[in-house]
Formats: sequence, C-alpha cells, structure tokens
Amino acid sequence: MAKIIYAVAGEGFGHSSRSHLIGQRLLEAGHDCIFVGSQKSLVYLKQYFGERVKEVFGLSFAFIDGRIDKSETLKRNLMKLPEGNKLNDELFKKHFKAFNPDLVISDFEPFSAWWAWRKRVPFISIDHEHMLSHCQLEHQGKNWFSRMTARVVTECHYVGAVAYIIVNFFDAPLSVDSAVLAPPIIRPVVRSLKARAGEHILLYSTTGEDEEQLREVLCKFGGQKFYIYGFKKDLEYKNCFFKKRSTEGFLADLAGAKGVIASAGFSLISECMYLKKKMLMLPLAGQYEQIINAHYIQKLGLGISAEKLDEDVLARFLDELDKPMPDDERIIWPDNERFFGILQEVLNRLHRPISIAVD
Repeated sequence: MAKIIYAVAGEGFGHSSRSHLIGQRLLEAGHDCIFVGSQKSLVYLKQYFGERVKEVFGLSFAFIDGRIDKSETLKRNLMKLPEGNKLNDELFKKHFKAFNPDLVISDFEPFSAWWAWRKRVPFISIDHEHMLSHCQLEHQGKNWFSRMTARVVTECHYVGAVAYIIVNFFDAPLSVDSAVLAPPIIRPVVRSLKARAGEHILLYSTTGEDEEQLREVLCKFGGQKFYIYGFKKDLEYKNCFFKKRSTEGFLADLAGAKGVIASAGFSLISECMYLKKKMLMLPLAGQYEQIINAHYIQKLGLGISAEKLDEDVLARFLDELDKPMPDDERIIWPDNERFFGILQEVLNRLHRPISIAVD
C-alpha cells in the first residue's frame, strides 16, 4: 500500500471529474489517499471522498466579458496570497507532514507540487494544460501574446515532476523526455449514454452571449432545432429551446444531438468525441488552451472553429454534419483502460513502484 496525496486545481470541471476517476482507482487498488482541492474541486471531491479531502489555497481567474483579465487575475491572487499561505502552511504541517506520502499527484495544482519538490517527494503531473509547454504545436502568429502568456504560466506552475502525463485528444511531438501523451478518460455517467443522431443541435454558452443576437442568428435556420444551455431559463422561442441547468437533461440532450456548439473546453470535447458528435468550437478570447483545442478540432475533421457565431459559420457547421466522423491516425480517442495502462507504466518507473491493479 502506498500513501498518495492527490491535488486538484480548483477551476475547471475537467480537473475534478478526471481526478475523481483516478482517485477512485487508487483507493480500489488499496492505497491510502488524501485529496486536496480548492473552490470547485473542493466541493466536487468532497461528494465522493468526504473527510479524505482537505482544502488548499487555490489560484482563481478573473473573467471580464467572457475572457480572462490577466491584470485583474494577478491582482486578486496577490491580495489573497497572505491568507492563502497561512492556509497552506497549516495544511502542510497538519496533514502532509504527518501523512508522509510516497507520492504526490498534481492535476495542475501548484502548491502541493512545490511542497513535494521541496521535500524531495516524487510527484507526477496529470493534466491537459502541459501540452502548451511540453508539446510541439502549430501556432498562429496573431495569438502570440496569449500563446506566450499561457506557455510561461504553464511552465512556471511547477517543475521537477517525475513524469508529465498529458491528457490530450491529438498526437503531437513531445519536447521533453519526462512527458507522455495519454487519451482522455470519460466519467461513467457519460460512458453509459446511448449516442444517437437526433434532430437538434446542442448549444452550451459559458459566457452569456447576447441572447437577442444569438436568437437572431439561430432563427435564420428555422428548420433546425437548437437546445440551448447557459442562460438559466426555460424558454421556447421559434426554433430555440432554452433550458435551465440540469446535468441529467444536458447529458440526455448531448447524447441525442446532431452536433454541439460550445467553447473549446477539453472536458466537453472529450465527451463529444466519445459520443461521436461533430463540434463547432468558439474558443474564449485570450484562452490559448482553447484556441489550440479549436484549431486541432478543425484540422482533424472533428468539427470547425470560429471566433464568433454568425450565419455563415453556422451554415458551414450544418454542412459539416453531413460528413462522417474522421478516421485520422493523429486523433487520440477517449480510452479509459489505455489511460490507466499508461499511468501504470509511469508508476512502474518510480523508485518504489506502485500498482493500480484491481482484483
């Protein structure tokens, strides 16, 4: 049995859902685990792991008009840092030191990773973000500032991991020997869905676009139904069906959609790929991870990418739905067992190997 600390970034649903699956596998394999989270991940993980979950100070992002405001983000985190350092010092002394872990796993959570590096405890990184710093990617010159900022932030998040497991949906050359690519993993509730090609397009808004402008674009395609989430209302307007937040309802509509329109977050991309749904990606401005995701979605024939939704873009997307899903060897399709196989290979290379085999 190994003692493992699993630390999870507070922002983003994908970090939490992925860590839940991996953490459950570690516990089933007989290991003793402490889970560490902040904000959204703290709440999410407590549902499943209860008292095993401890709070760490987590970095947060400031959003203005649907994009990350870098200066405001820096200002807010610096203001909270003294209080955050006190919380983390207590966490490290009361729980980490007494636990004396054999391994730390970080899903883009920096403070636990830095603690492991200082204490010479081996740690591994499991996330999607490190593809920005550890993969050789195709870049567009117009996004150079976002690209530079994202790369620096990712590189400085933490250093010294035994291995960087980069969960990704496309193959790309690796730039460091300690990195390995792994397929996306899918939560059980999505794996249980029965995918079918229904009559509606699912649209998920994370930024609260101008509702009137959105309706104007969608209503130009009167023969096409649109199921819309993200506006916190139930409303039927011509061919637009607005729906309040509902995990069960959203997943049912996802499984039955002809196609999906959303920003380019990795978690939803993975689930669309698993269910074989074409995507129209509208990456959030200034979020370079999403810009890269959207670029490769279009490059690999998994959908199309655009900066904004308009009549021409939507017409292109509807035409795309008539084409079959691609069979490109560069695509890394979701595969839970393959992921765990790669994780086991990494754990086998530790000074004290750790097994995640489940009887």
